[in-house]
This record gives sequence, C-alpha cells and structure tokens, in this order.
Amino acid sequence: MSDAYPEYIEEFNIEISDFNLIGPTAHIPLPETILKCNNRIINIQNNDNWCFGWCVLGALHPVKVHLKRNPHWLYGDFVKELNMNDIPIPVPVSTPVYKKFEENNPEISLCVYEWHNQNECLEFCYVSERRRKEYKQVNLLVITEDDRSHYCIIKDLHKLVYNHSKHKRQKYICRYCLHVYSSEIRYNEYLPKCKSLNNAPQQPQMLVKNRSVKAFYNHKCMQPNPYRIFWDLEMLTKKLTPEEKTKLIHTERIQMHKLCGYRYVVVRIDSSLNYEVVSHDLYRSPDALEKFVERIEGELLNIQTDLSAPAEIIMASGDFKAYNDATECWICKGPFLKPAPEVLQKLEEAKHRLLEVKEWETCMEKEHPEKKKVQRVYKEALGKLNRKVKDHDHINGNY
Repeated sequence: MSDAYPEYIEEFNIEISDFNLIGPTAHIPLPETILKCNNRIINIQNNDNWCFGWCVLGALHPVKVHLKRNPHWLYGDFVKELNMNDIPIPVPVSTPVYKKFEENNPEISLCVYEWHNQNECLEFCYVSERRRKEYKQVNLLVITEDDRSHYCIIKDLHKLVYNHSKHKRQKYICRYCLHVYSSEIRYNEYLPKCKSLNNAPQQPQMLVKNRSVKAFYNHKCMQPNPYRIFWDLEMLTKKLTPEEKTKLIHTERIQMHKLCGYRYVVVRIDSSLNYEVVSHDLYRSPDALEKFVERIEGELLNIQTDLSAPAEIIMASGDFKAYNDATECWICKGPFLKPAPEVLQKLEEAKHRLLEVKEWETCMEKEHPEKKKVQRVYKEALGKLNRKVKDHDHINGNY
C-alpha cells in the first residue's frame, strides 16, 4: 500500500472555529503598583467582553470562595437583573455610558475609578450623584493596557487607599471625593456635606447656639514683627533625569526648578513704623541654594543677638498715670484680676526652686539636670499670675 494514491477528490471541506484565549483578549492583570493583599480588589478572570456586567453583579452578589473564577458559574443566574439596553459591549470608559447605565438601573449608585501607576493613587472616572443609603453602592476600578480596558471590583475602598496618608490605623474614605479620615465620627459627619465632583446637593447646617461665635486667642500675632526679611529667588527649569523621576511619587513629573540666584533685604521696624535696612545681599551662582540657606541662618543669628539685648524703657510724661489707671490689657482686652493666694504660693515656690538651681550651678560650675523643667514650672506659674507690667518697644524703648 505504500504506492497507493487517490485517483480523484470528490469533496474537500475546511472548518474553522473561534477560540478565545483567556488572557490577552479580555482579562488584564492588575498593575504591579497595586498591592495584591487583603482582597481589596477582585479581578474577575472572564474570557468575554462582558467584564463590566460581571463586576457589577459581583459587587451586588458577593461570594466568599473562588472570587475570581468563571463569572458565568458565579453570577450567571443574576444576569437578568441588569438592564443593559443601549449600552455598548464592551463598555467603554465614558461618562455618558455610565449615566445611561444608572438610568437603566435606578437602584444602583455607580462610581468608577482608575489607577494612576506613576503616583500610585486613585483617580476619578465617574462619580454618581446618588447619595442616599437605599441605593446599592457599586465601586469599580478600570485598568487600561494599550487600547484595551478592563473592569475590576473594588471590594474595600478603605483598604485600597491605606497608603495615601501616614496614619497607619483604620481609615475611612469618601467615595465621592476620596477624602480620607482617620475617625469614623468625622467621616460620618462629613458625608452629608460632601459636594463631590459633580456639584451634588449638600445638606445645609444652621448655626448652633453657643457655638456660632469665633474668637481670636493667638494674641502674640497682634504684635508687629520687629524684623522682616524680603527675598526673591530666580529659578531655571530643567528636565528630570530618570533617577530624579523615581524620587517623586506624589506629583506629575515634568521638570525641575533649580535655584540660580537670589536677592534679599533685612529690615528692622519699631512700633512707630520707623524702618532701617540692616542687611542685604545679591548672589548668582550654581550653588545659590546652599549660599542662600547659609546667609539666612547667619541673619537669624544676628537678629536673635540683637533682640536678646532690648533697649531700656523710656517713660514719657503721662505714661506713669496711664499705667496706673489701666484696668485691662491693651492686647487681649482682658481685665487685670487680683491673683488667688494659691497662685501666689505656687509662684513663690517656683521662684525659690529656680534660685536654688542657679546657686547649685554657681557652685558646681555645670548645668543642673532639672534646669529646663524648673524654668518651665516657673513660666507656667508666672503666666497664671495675670499681673500688670510695663510693655515697651525693645528697639526704641518707647512705652
């Protein structure tokens, strides 16, 4: 039979069937920048173009085992629950399509996010305007690869943004604006007020009695600063190198500003608004940044040296009478009260302890180990005394 050959061929048929390989055609693996732990994201391994629908059904009907297995077996019985009329398949990343899906399914509140690989954080694709608790919340993550996109289920949005802040305990995130809170109480208070990205309606809050008045207590900021430093920095922009780009993780890496020169002026001002230029400098060089920091640190030392030796007080005619007649502080407008006996006793004890420390340092010729603690106790006791003192300008000495 080795020399046998066909005499003629009556019919020849070739049949070709489609074969969808699981992987490149539909399923896309998660980016490496997303930590794959705690089951915060469910990436369904589908072999069709219906990943959006499977993810919505997976969020509405969560299962405990085989979360990423065949979606037809897991969610096939719930397909009729979704109204996909006029929704293109596969579902594109498009706001009008998401709005149409919510119109078809009025019980669902949909939010779609995308992952920014460069900054390792979430970004908005679509935020629902449906806020009430009766809506079924569905949070999806869309990942793209070349010209393809794939949807995943965000099982726990709070865990997904765990590394967005330095707080290392339980975090609470608003799904409408991605604002992170470390307290559940503050998170629940914020939710009704959140305006999100779509100008959703806010819950008005009226003023509460005894909590509608704001007072200013930082009285030291009412004193004019005796020294002011005005500076101007000149920058050159250069493109980032690959090594420099890896150091920036929370910004869009485009270019870097490099200091090439500076100019600053140090001005001293007294209470009468008389000013004097005490120092200035102009410098241009590639090492301008290091030089600027060095010069400013030197200026700060000079300022501290000058302020450590205040001018003697000058009392003009009528100043003593104004001081004796004063019944309230000219800064905070608080009245001068007669101190209680226990306050005076604590001040005397703190003063006596401070004198003992100074005598010990004089004898031993070294710093007392509890000097800072004793000084702090004395300052606290002196602050509670609420006594009247003569305030004056430390530069010109005027009362």
